[in-house]
Amino acid sequence: MLKIFNIGERVVLKKERTKATILLNLGDKKVKIKDEDGFEYIINNSDLLPLDTNTDNSQSYGNQFDIKEDDLPKKDIKKLKLNKTDSSGRVKIDLHIEQLTNYYHHMQNSEIIKIQMEYCQKELDLAMFKSKHSLKIVHGIGEGVLKSEVHKLLKMYNLSFFESNNGGSTEVML
Repeated sequence: MLKIFNIGERVVLKKERTKATILLNLGDKKVKIKDEDGFEYIINNSDLLPLDTNTDNSQSYGNQFDIKEDDLPKKDIKKLKLNKTDSSGRVKIDLHIEQLTNYYHHMQNSEIIKIQMEYCQKELDLAMFKSKHSLKIVHGIGEGVLKSEVHKLLKMYNLSFFESNNGGSTEVML
């Protein structure tokens, strides 16, 4: 039988080994959580363990153990730098969600788009601040939702841009 978690209860994600807080029960098998990095998503109860605050400290585990590099928790937000350039030397902003976060599997499409657009705007602002002349925004082909949002943002900034031949990226003149 699955454990039913209470709203506000602290838990640990089994696979990622990160801590989270229960925000909402969605039936008896799923919950909405907010992890320690501030991301909210829906996850199965079976992927969670209750966090025992009495044993959530280093003294509880002793000091006679080795840490393997593979056992260290991975950050969910990958460290990205604007200085990525394509073969022509232009700044390249890749908006594929798997390049931005490891925890996109349980996110809704609207949450994914929000992360992608926030990253795009931040990198666009940085490129303009650093007086770059052009950049390439890789949004992918897909259904065109992300591309449409990127184009709205570029129009809001009043920038000149054009779509690549395959439609998977947009070239921007700053």
